[in-house]
Amino acid sequence: MSQPPSRFLRYAVLLIAAASGAGACGSTEAAADPDRFCEILAQLDAQDTSGLPADEALTIISEGRALYVEGVEVAPEEIKAEAETFANGVIQITDLLIAAGGDESQVDIAAMESVTEDILTPEFDAAAGEVNAWKASNCS
Repeated sequence: MSQPPSRFLRYAVLLIAAASGAGACGSTEAAADPDRFCEILAQLDAQDTSGLPADEALTIISEGRALYVEGVEVAPEEIKAEAETFANGVIQITDLLIAAGGDESQVDIAAMESVTEDILTPEFDAAAGEVNAWKASNCS
């Protein structure tokens, strides 16, 4: 099942981009803020690490991770659980990329395979779909 690091990284980046703003496992004490949630979704949509040097990719990945955390905190109640489910998976991927310093050749392949298997579930896919549907209905 071992695949080249670049294939896993491209997949991880696609997952992050597809998420379009699900949050991450952070505190849920912040008040729901649909407008900020939409802003976060737009910021995540705009992120692209394709072809960037590792240090620049690392900066974008780290910023994206923080946006996922904030996204969960401000997600409207009707989508909060789905945002958290999706973000928790994406955060696992971003943590591996951060640990590799943004350098795809340094990603722990076994860990990436494990994370990929853990998060690619019907629940994860459904959560991503619900977040994207909410975005389409509520964000301009």
